Amino acid sequence: MPTSEIDRRAWFSRIANVSQDFYHWPLTARLNVAIGRTDVEGTEERLTAAVQHTDAEDLIEDLSSGWDTLLARSYQDGHSLSGGQWQKLGIARAHFRDGQVLVVDEPTAALDAKAEQQAFANIRALTAGGQTVVLITHRLHSVRSADLIYLLQDGRVAESGTFADLMDPDTAPDGRLRAIYEIQRAQFAADAEHPVPLQKGPTVI
Repeated sequence: MPTSEIDRRAWFSRIANVSQDFYHWPLTARLNVAIGRTDVEGTEERLTAAVQHTDAEDLIEDLSSGWDTLLARSYQDGHSLSGGQWQKLGIARAHFRDGQVLVVDEPTAALDAKAEQQAFANIRALTAGGQTVVLITHRLHSVRSADLIYLLQDGRVAESGTFADLMDPDTAPDGRLRAIYEIQRAQFAADAEHPVPLQKGPTVI
């Protein structure tokens, strides 16, 4: 059935989203997670379950007023979070929303390698509850565990299949994803073998 014929309220209630630039609401930690689903009560039990899936329990506990801490440094008694901490709350918000389909659009672009790995582990954990995850990314190492991969080129599907299929010359003779993956893997290997030395310069605070 075309999505144009589906009830919009029913359709949107089944979708959760974690984007590259999700909004940092100048609200409490509680509301930043519970705003993912305004039609249900933000109970302590449901909020706790949401942050457990993102390893953010310690984050909430360390806040000066716990769930009631205002996450806006520009306001009195407000608190600021790092990019990785905001990302955890963003994924917790998606879990709280409890959508059947989770759309994840380049969610780790601003994170370091360790935080990125943990973020993807948290996202994969959501599938354990039966959610379908649609991951949009240019970082091909993150799609190795995907059930099905679609490689888009010029707005069209250029290749599709499992990671094993698309890395196999017999099943993917054009090797488009394989070529891009090898370029990225070679870059990681080169960086590990010949790390760029830190340049000394003026200190900016």
